[in-house]
Amino acid sequence: MKKFGRSMMTGNILLLLGVLQTLPISQALYEDQIGKFDWHQQYVGKITDMFWDQSFNAGKRVLVSSERHVLASVHSHNGSLAWRKVLEDGPRGRIDKTLHSGNLLVTLTGGGRFVRKWNAGSGLADWEVSLPGSKSGRADLIQCGRDLLAVMIQDAVYGLDPRSGRQKWSVALPQSNQVVYTHLFTSGTNLFVIGQSLGQQVTRVTVDMEGVVRSTESVKAPWLSESTQCEVTNGGVLICYRSEDQSVQTLTFNDGQVFKSTSLQILGLEPSEEISMETVRKMEEPLIFLRTAKNHMALLELTKDGVKLKKDLPSICAAQVVSLDDKSMLFTLERIPGELKMKVYDMETGSEMADLYQTITYLPQHGYPQRIEVLMFKKRDLRLGCRFAILSEDYSMQMVLKAGKIAWRREEALAYVLSVEMIDLPVSENQAKYEDEFGSHKDDIATMFMKRFKTQISQLKTYIQQQLQKLQGHRHHHHDTEAMAESGSDDDDEDLTRDEFNLNKLIVLVTGAGKVFGVRSTNGHIEWEHFFPELAPFDGNNQQKLLLFVQRTTAHFPNPPQCTVVGKHKGTGNGFLFSFNPISGEPVDTPPTGQVLNYRITQTSMLGELDDHFLRGILLMDPDNQIHVFPGKCLSVLKKTFGSQYMFVADRETGFIKGYRTVPNQGKFLMENVWTVNLQKKQQTITQVVGKRPLEQVHSQGRVLGDRSVLYRYLNPNLVVVVTEGEFIEQSQRGGVFNTINLYLLDSVTGHMVFHCSHKRAKGPITVVHSENWVVYNYFNQKSRRLEMAVLELYEGKEQSNSTAFSSFSSPRQPLVLRQSYIMPLFIYTMATTVTEKGITSKQIIFALKLGGLLALPKALLDPRRPLVPTQETMEEGTIPYIPELPVNAEAIINYNQSLYNVQGIHTSPAGLESTSLVLSYGLDLYFTRVQPSKMFDVLKEDFDYFFISAVLLGMFVVTIATQKLSARRALSRAWK
Repeated sequence: MKKFGRSMMTGNILLLLGVLQTLPISQALYEDQIGKFDWHQQYVGKITDMFWDQSFNAGKRVLVSSERHVLASVHSHNGSLAWRKVLEDGPRGRIDKTLHSGNLLVTLTGGGRFVRKWNAGSGLADWEVSLPGSKSGRADLIQCGRDLLAVMIQDAVYGLDPRSGRQKWSVALPQSNQVVYTHLFTSGTNLFVIGQSLGQQVTRVTVDMEGVVRSTESVKAPWLSESTQCEVTNGGVLICYRSEDQSVQTLTFNDGQVFKSTSLQILGLEPSEEISMETVRKMEEPLIFLRTAKNHMALLELTKDGVKLKKDLPSICAAQVVSLDDKSMLFTLERIPGELKMKVYDMETGSEMADLYQTITYLPQHGYPQRIEVLMFKKRDLRLGCRFAILSEDYSMQMVLKAGKIAWRREEALAYVLSVEMIDLPVSENQAKYEDEFGSHKDDIATMFMKRFKTQISQLKTYIQQQLQKLQGHRHHHHDTEAMAESGSDDDDEDLTRDEFNLNKLIVLVTGAGKVFGVRSTNGHIEWEHFFPELAPFDGNNQQKLLLFVQRTTAHFPNPPQCTVVGKHKGTGNGFLFSFNPISGEPVDTPPTGQVLNYRITQTSMLGELDDHFLRGILLMDPDNQIHVFPGKCLSVLKKTFGSQYMFVADRETGFIKGYRTVPNQGKFLMENVWTVNLQKKQQTITQVVGKRPLEQVHSQGRVLGDRSVLYRYLNPNLVVVVTEGEFIEQSQRGGVFNTINLYLLDSVTGHMVFHCSHKRAKGPITVVHSENWVVYNYFNQKSRRLEMAVLELYEGKEQSNSTAFSSFSSPRQPLVLRQSYIMPLFIYTMATTVTEKGITSKQIIFALKLGGLLALPKALLDPRRPLVPTQETMEEGTIPYIPELPVNAEAIINYNQSLYNVQGIHTSPAGLESTSLVLSYGLDLYFTRVQPSKMFDVLKEDFDYFFISAVLLGMFVVTIATQKLSARRALSRAWK
């Protein structure tokens, strides 16, 4: 029996290897193909700290750290990344403090859990120290001379050697369970640790450089609250802003015993809700910037007697104090339409330094500048010069190297993409003339003849121009994927027209920063951009979402295409809409600044029918269950089709899923609740609701089995997947509480529960792919401690209930559900499935691996019908034998060596070729490429031998003619006989 079992296993493995050879699981590239069909753009995210590199690369690089857990060095001449370090996911990788001085570059991450020193030139880590970390998440780091780094966490202060990271001493902080320690400061030979007790007091602990506690003092501060902002300035002054009474409280470290209060009205400043404080670095004087609005700042000087207004800065968006050769200067930026004004003031005299004044071209799409980082230097003629980087409201980073000119721009908002659509480019001018020629039925024969004649003349002219361009040689457009130049500056001469196979698209990206981009799929260049400061994403199921609807494509010439972004207003929470032409970026049906609704949006959907101009309307549901239509001209479509309009709302807070239908009511349309499903909030929480892709193309309604019968698919377009996570108590001798995952397949029209399954001792994060009649999802098996992939396939059986259209009200009997699970040997961020124009090509599942790769595996490997023991029928059908672990082939990594980090999603789109699917991975990076799941079967290869085939055809034609003549001569000879 053992020999028989071994021989069976060996046979299965050999059969599997033989079948895998027939599957297109590898997507290898030749070396000269790299960069021809794909591009990669790297970002760092919203920059929180920025320093000019002071090491041997002084003035040539800018060191930045971001809220996306990234530390990077940026070349100042072109904006490309010299190096980038992506730290851990989650709270462990959050950068609490970045310290840079001379050759020293140190980061404090994870609430004080990790202290790392980096080589500013290469980005390599010199040393790393692990500390207990802070439970409150507050930590601080300062440099005390050349031989000491002080690190503060919640309950202790550590002294480290900056050369080796060796711990010199540690000090336990008193009352750490009652006081939240927030700031660390050095003055003279002492360290000051500042802690807060809300509503009670501020604690000040003094520690010397040898790690000995000298004193612990408390200052009453009953006004402390969670909304109170506190900062520590140079000179040892703690300053706090109270929003309750619009006052500034100050306390000096050395001899202060009582907070001194100063009202903003006394300073001549108007209080607002946007007040924030920004410290002035590398200055001995205790100064601080107070920002009262996006375009109003004030420079405050802190004295023993309180706060004094040193300089009011109305209309100023960003400011910085810089010193050079014991001379201090105040740099300010003022935004006016189309440009920025930079003025420089002498801090001693207050006079303006006219020789440093300059105006900079500034596009309105970037919002207000928020920060400026200036590098001062002396030119050869001993005059003062400067270069500076600007951080704007839209997360962009811009560099000014020469007076009045922005050298480059990095659009860091592209690290926060939430929605993606790939739009077909419009047809060329000649193809448009075809549409005009055949689209009109009122023209007579003479008019149609003249149109045809003009069209052919235009074609001949275009053909001659193309041949002349080939003779002159192609123009190659240089593009640095890191340096984000002014939008469209390199591509003005390239028309946005559809190519022969519709492979080139315009990618519309909607970001969480409130910015919308139009990007070319050929090279990643930005074609247009819009910024909406008040646009905020929805927070649904613990995920941020901005909805992007394609209301009309480019297929309906001469009607222009139209897309709409749906979000919410930051201030009011009401709905926010922006409708635009995705090709040109021009607004349509809404103001250029967007349209703010007078109600909140609880659910959205698109109308199933088009209006007379091929426009698909958007249904917006408010909290009163009233339906609004955008644009209003599509209301006539709703009046005709309201009987078939259904919606559902999944409430994470209550655990209820409610279904609604549209009913007319006194000239309006309301949503009437028709069904409710209670998923028991106390036991589980809704984490995901995943529907099918709208207008999905399904080529085959059935699957041919090995016995020549057909297994018909259960193709319900209204089916949604609801995923919940919770806990269960195991009823056994061991007992205990374990995680559980539940998956529900729900008909969103009738509320019918089609299928339900549960995975005990399993947890997320869960990613779901829902397409055609199958569902693929992943989970972490806590019992086996591994990542597993599960697949469900739904079939009606061997008899089809309705071959024309599907209706949820006359749905077939309960479907047959086939399921299987597999071991995924690598952890993933997310996954998606390929999409083609007609759905004929085999599907591939694309996994974003945490190792940095995009892995493309055939859907056939995730087939629940893979048999343990192959039979003649399964071999006839071509089903792969079951092996628990999914194969990971290095050649199936479609991004080869272009590692991708923190991938948030993968968007796929069909091309004009049925064999090709376009893929865009977005997250911290953007990566675009093409895949051919079934190889490129509809296009001849590049090395196709046209000469040989032409010679064979010509030879066959000559042989045919010669044979025909010989046959005729032979027939004539026979006739004479």
